[in-house]
Amino acid sequence: MINDIYIFDDIIEKPYQELIKETLLGGEKPPTIDEVEEDFPWYYISDITDATHDGPFQGRYGFSHQYVNTEEGVISDFHNLFLGLIKNSCKKLKIKEIDVLQGRSFLSTPTNIPKDDVDTPHIDMVAPHFVMLYYVNDSDGDTIIYNEKTKFDACTPDPKMNFTIKKKVSPKQGRVVLFDGIHWHTAEQPNHNVRCVVNYDLRDLSLVTPGVRI
Repeated sequence: MINDIYIFDDIIEKPYQELIKETLLGGEKPPTIDEVEEDFPWYYISDITDATHDGPFQGRYGFSHQYVNTEEGVISDFHNLFLGLIKNSCKKLKIKEIDVLQGRSFLSTPTNIPKDDVDTPHIDMVAPHFVMLYYVNDSDGDTIIYNEKTKFDACTPDPKMNFTIKKKVSPKQGRVVLFDGIHWHTAEQPNHNVRCVVNYDLRDLSLVTPGVRI
């Protein structure tokens, strides 16, 4: 079980980092992924952390691509690109077998939203898990992990809830942060760079019943 926040730089070798970046963000060299020939597709979302909101447009739009979900399992051939990243991350935590519960990437473009006006605090899913968040490129827009924990009764908190910061993590290419998904967390919007992350929710098979296994 993860009981802390773990940050590892260069979790994968530089050529692998570049392959992920070229695939998701484009580059001079075409990607080489087995069984994937099409360009990487991004899909628009109106709020990068709160897809359920129905209030006024807040300028927190972004783009996403889903690799795995809890209902259908693997739904994107691009999931294969991240198997080495997932295995390297779990090896650091001495976790030998995992379930992949869900996986996706998010891309945010620069905004003029102040850094103290952060995105909606959230958890990724209402089930025990740990988060693997990988930074595809150098950018601004820190990840914020709070001391406060969820009871897994909702993915967004009561608006009256007060949060205190446990850790802020700056996006850096090749960096991964791993933490217990019980912690509420969020991010700052980037002001200067495109912010691109790979976000998987995983669970240790020694603790729970298997689901999607890699």
